[in-house]
Amino acid sequence: MKIYTSAQMKQIEANANEKGYAYIDMMYSAGVACANLTEKTYLTLNEKVTVICGKGKNGGDGFVAAEHLRSKGYNINVILACGQPVADDAVTMYGRMNGIPVTDWLTEKEKACEIIKNADVIIDSVFGFGFKDKADDSTAEIFAAVNNSKAKVIAIDLPSGAECDTGAVNGECIKADLTVAISCRKPAHILKPACSFCGKIKTVDIGLDESSVKEEFFVLPKNFRPEFEKRNPLSNKGDYGKVLSVCGSKKYPGAAFFAASGAVRIGAGLVTCAFPDAAYPAIAPKLNEPIMMSLPCCEEGFLARGALEALIPAAEKSDCMLVGCGLGNTLGTTSVVEELLKETSCPTVIDADGINIISANINMLEAVRGRSVITPHPGEMARLLRLTVEQVQANRILLAKAVAKQFGIVVVLKGANTVVSDGEKVYVNRTGNAGMARGGSGDLLAGIIAGLVAQSYPLMQAAMLGTFIHGACGDVAAKTISEAGMTPTDMIEILPRLLSNYE
Repeated sequence: MKIYTSAQMKQIEANANEKGYAYIDMMYSAGVACANLTEKTYLTLNEKVTVICGKGKNGGDGFVAAEHLRSKGYNINVILACGQPVADDAVTMYGRMNGIPVTDWLTEKEKACEIIKNADVIIDSVFGFGFKDKADDSTAEIFAAVNNSKAKVIAIDLPSGAECDTGAVNGECIKADLTVAISCRKPAHILKPACSFCGKIKTVDIGLDESSVKEEFFVLPKNFRPEFEKRNPLSNKGDYGKVLSVCGSKKYPGAAFFAASGAVRIGAGLVTCAFPDAAYPAIAPKLNEPIMMSLPCCEEGFLARGALEALIPAAEKSDCMLVGCGLGNTLGTTSVVEELLKETSCPTVIDADGINIISANINMLEAVRGRSVITPHPGEMARLLRLTVEQVQANRILLAKAVAKQFGIVVVLKGANTVVSDGEKVYVNRTGNAGMARGGSGDLLAGIIAGLVAQSYPLMQAAMLGTFIHGACGDVAAKTISEAGMTPTDMIEILPRLLSNYE
């Protein structure tokens, strides 16, 4: 599935224009394609069609669609949502409409509301992929009128009110039954919450050559079947990797359990669970498969610097180290994490308090360049980058890619539509649900990714597959138990059964 950002679409259009495909011809092709798909999907000659147009280029697409449907005998009305068109090509297309009634929302609101109320089909062409922030009060009012109507709603390219690249919906937004993606899909067709406003999404080809733009953004199809390497009948536990899980504390024993269980259940050959000795009574009885490594700790039950004497040689014998889940952020744990990252060379997954410790000095990531996956949630990413959570959420893809590129690592930015990036490509996950928003879920994900890394999957592939499988477990749990009642423990039990579908 091809997915391009607004900047990439502008470049694609500019390249086409330079080669002789004029912008006005692109507008005409887009408008006609949308009109034809609308006709095929929803229209009979007796239905009333209202096209609501903005003053920019997206509005021009709407003028073309209106005229094309009028020429076929349909009953058409046009409403100007933001006044007269101002984009040159849109002005031209506005002038080409032949005898179509036009109502200006800004000056004839009562009449426009009546037209919207009586419409059978509404085509939304107010804003395109350049829209940002939120609609003003007047435009938001017309969006609300459309959403309250009984009409079928078709959005040209994007539902107006949704941001193309971030998927943000900051105010009133058109709720479409069908979104006609011009040339290719955009991030907002995939990202939440914008995707929930799109309805069905169908792509129309208008003859743009996309080969000049590098594809950087991808998702997996909903029927994706992950390919896991088949096990050799003559293999032994050493063939499937050794994981050292440095997680948990007396205060957070569950983190050690979830992290180690994720690594075990995804197929790692040998998992060592390293934790403060004060947490032994809480952790050890819950784990049968991992090796227990109880370590020196402070009075509060967090790792002390003395733990390094055993951890560093253990890490060097491991195929992947997972560090951070439930460790706490103390002087002792800070010292342990810093030294482990500097003095070891094995691939490393860093989560939770490991990320919080690094946030005091982000340049610590240089020590794990080329061999690390970090798995922050938005709050941890905000601390790492000295931003607000709101700023992170508004720029998830950009920030994940930028951090990954700067430090030569793989970033797994968790949340609805978890983003995975190696600095070049960006993968957006579509599995998972709100029932996974609870303590322990992230620890389980970190363990799954570590288990895959230990089995020699490349870091980006391990992060992508781990995120997909983790979300798929959550979806099965939500379906068979409930979103409200499901737990990470349920997901652990589901994981091996889910894997059987792919063997």
